[in-house]
Order: sequence, then structure tokens, then C-alpha cells
Amino acid sequence: MSIPPAVREFGDRQAAAALRPAAWRELAVMRRQNVNDLDAVSRTVRFDDGRVIACRRLGGLEQVHLYAPPVRDRRFAAVSTGTRPQPAPDGHFYVIPGCLARYDGVSGLQNAIPDGILAEWVLGTGNRVAMLPFDQTGLPDPGVAPLAGWERSFNAFSLPGDEGSGLLYGPGHIPTSGAFSVSCLFRLTSRLNYDYTFDDRGGFSPIRPYVLQSLDGETFTWTCPGSLSPVVGFCEPDFHPGWSEEITYPWAPWNEDFSRRTETLTGIKRVSQACPDAPLLAPDGAAASPYRDAREKAYPHPHGFVAGMRAAGLFVADGDRLLAGRIFDFSTQYGFAPILTPSLGLGVWRHAVLSYAGDGATVLYLAAQGQEPRQWAAYETAQPVGVMAMDQGYAASGVNSGFFISDRTGERISGFRMNAAMHVALVRFFHHALDADQARLLHYEAFYGEFVADEFEAGPLAALGLTPIVIGRHAQ
Repeated sequence: MSIPPAVREFGDRQAAAALRPAAWRELAVMRRQNVNDLDAVSRTVRFDDGRVIACRRLGGLEQVHLYAPPVRDRRFAAVSTGTRPQPAPDGHFYVIPGCLARYDGVSGLQNAIPDGILAEWVLGTGNRVAMLPFDQTGLPDPGVAPLAGWERSFNAFSLPGDEGSGLLYGPGHIPTSGAFSVSCLFRLTSRLNYDYTFDDRGGFSPIRPYVLQSLDGETFTWTCPGSLSPVVGFCEPDFHPGWSEEITYPWAPWNEDFSRRTETLTGIKRVSQACPDAPLLAPDGAAASPYRDAREKAYPHPHGFVAGMRAAGLFVADGDRLLAGRIFDFSTQYGFAPILTPSLGLGVWRHAVLSYAGDGATVLYLAAQGQEPRQWAAYETAQPVGVMAMDQGYAASGVNSGFFISDRTGERISGFRMNAAMHVALVRFFHHALDADQARLLHYEAFYGEFVADEFEAGPLAALGLTPIVIGRHAQ
């Protein structure tokens, strides 16, 4: 287990971010070639189009610099978002089939789709969640169905972050296996920090969950600061079946003697380095520090322990980036990095569509208010295929919190809470992959006033004499 290399992106940051998979390969080559374990070593790869991957090790720390020359309209992973679809002709309207749940905040907290396997589900909300009326969102006027006068009405949910925040969707919104898609409008209102505090004990948590990744199943890394909270998705800690550690805790009665009061936990890994902002579990000079036992010995695990995460959907990550993908078993999921965007910044409405196909093909379509369609981004990757254990089963927006509990004693031994502060609106769930045309049309619904009907709305509109135009594929 080691601290991940510091990665910096320069020039066209989206194109530079696309170099990350190649960078991990070059970093692995540099490590293999460093047979004498030198403290200072480097490897640089230059591409004909001006892109550069520079890996180096200095003083035991690794750095990766990625550069792509600024190019107008460059797209991550060469996925084109295309151009705007033509407005629906007079007497016609667009339909995207297969939506199983839509939460628009107009009819209370209930799923607006009246039929299907998720019909009648009602949102669970934190006690500090508030409704943000549409006229206060700053979004453009919603679409209106031609001739019928139907308006796509919706309000936003305001999630303040921290305790009492977030939305919970019922089990089954994201399936345990097979294809799925989610889409939503969201606006980050604060950076998501990694919360290291353990309120139960008035100190810091010794066990910390991260999105762990590996190229070989031996060395696992994570990005810093490592914070993670769903925009729309499912996540919970995961444990490596091959890891086992002896642990003690910085509180009574364990801190009577750290060397003698121990227990063995499976699934976690002791680390010797941590992210720069991670507090040490070490004495700070105070006379009654919990990180010093009764024999005046310091806590033996100052950098703590790590566990993995399993996740499916869209997430705020590392402060203000977007992570998208499906991680169902980090211990065997080698070389399948989820999508991780550059920094998004705060205060801007964005519309995201994540599509995960049955063969693992994964695409994130991302648009921002005020952008021209040619500026919209699309990111693609491959994610593994398999059944995901979803113990509590709930997808969420803005909630990633819980506790680690000792199987032997039933005691809470660590806690985590990373609840994102953001506004969320017009959340949709599908149990099939969406294609580029469908994603683009949903972007236009969000920012250009295009009316997009869900399947149950098509019949009444057709009864008024309008003709549906069905966009994209349905089942895969």
C-alpha cells in the first residue's frame, strides 16, 4: 500500500486527463526499470501531437505531469457530442422511452412516473433538505409541448451538506447487475472535503474509505483528498478479502496499553503515508492526548488504515470533480479506472447523463449552463461487468456516511460522513444504456427549453393529435 502519485494536468486539461490510463502504464514501466531503487528517476513520453507524459520519483515520492496542447473543441476520449437536434416539427414532440423514475419536486417527493417497477416510490430526505422553487434556480424557462401547452415543470432540492442532508431513493433504482443510466441537473455550492472526524470518540477515524484502484492487484492507490459523495448513485465501503491487520484504537480502554490491547480485522490495510490534508493520529503535545497510551507510548498507526469503496453512478469527488462509473469489487477490478473529470468549480448548473451498458461500456455526457453545444463534453471508459453487493440498497444524492463496526465487539470503531452541499433537480433513472442522441436531447431539455416526453406522457399527447418522435434505443 502506498500513497498515490501526485498528478497534475496542464494545457487542455480535459485532453490531459484522458492520458491518465497511459500514465499509469508508463509509471509501472518506470518502477520496473528502477531495479536499484534509486530515489531520483524519471520517464518521459512525448507524442507526435504534442502531448506529454512525465513520470518521476524524487525522495521516495512519485509525480506525474500530463500535458496536452490547447486545441479548440478537443474532446475527452474522442467522443463527439455532435450538434443540436432539430426542434420538433409542428405537431410533433420528442420521446425518450424507458424512464422508470423521475423526481421533479412538483408533486411532493413521489416518483412522477406512474407505472413500472419503481412506480409510487417516495423520496427520503434529510431533515435539513429544502425545496428550491424553479423561479429561484436561475435556470432557463422549461420546455413546452407544442400545441398542447404542457410545460416541463420542476423544482430543485437544496442539500446543505453535513448532517441532516441528502436524498434517498428506494432499492432497485440502480440495479445490482446489467445496464443502467441516470441523469440530473446539479449545482455544487461548496467543495466536498474529506471528513476525518469520529464524533463518537471526539477524535479522528483510524479507518478511512477511499476509491482504491490498482493495475496489478498488489499496489492500491487513491486520489487526494479522496472525498466522495453521490450526485446520483449508490456507494458504501468495501473490504479486501485478502487483507488482515492487527489494530488498536486511540480511546479507552485500548489506550491503556496500545501494544497489548489489540484485535485483528480483515479487509483493511495499514498505510505508512496519507493524503496531505489527512490529520495524523499522533500526540500533538497536549497533556491528555488520546494518541498516547498510559505508558506514554504514541499510537502505533499514525496514518491509519484504508478500506475500499463500491459505487455505481455519478459522484462529487476530490472536492469539485465528477467521478462516474461502476466499481463492484475493487480487490479484483484491475485496470478499470472510473471516469474522473477535471475540477468543475462551484455555482454553475450542469446537466449530466451517465450511461452504463450491459457490456461495461460507460459514457458520461456533461453540459453546463451558458455553454454552446460544441463545448459539451463526453467521457468514455470501460467498467467491469458483474453483480454488485448492495447491502442497504439505496441510491442517494448527497449522502455518504456511516460507521465501521467491529464484528467481535459490536463497537463502532470509525465513522465517515461526506455529504455534498449542492442543488439537484430533474433526476431520472433508467435500466438500460442511453445513447448520445438521447443524452444530447436531455441536455437541450435542461438548458434550451426542448420538451422531452417520458413514455407515459406520449399517449395523452398523441390523443391531442400530436405525433411522437421516439429518440434512441430502449432495451439492451
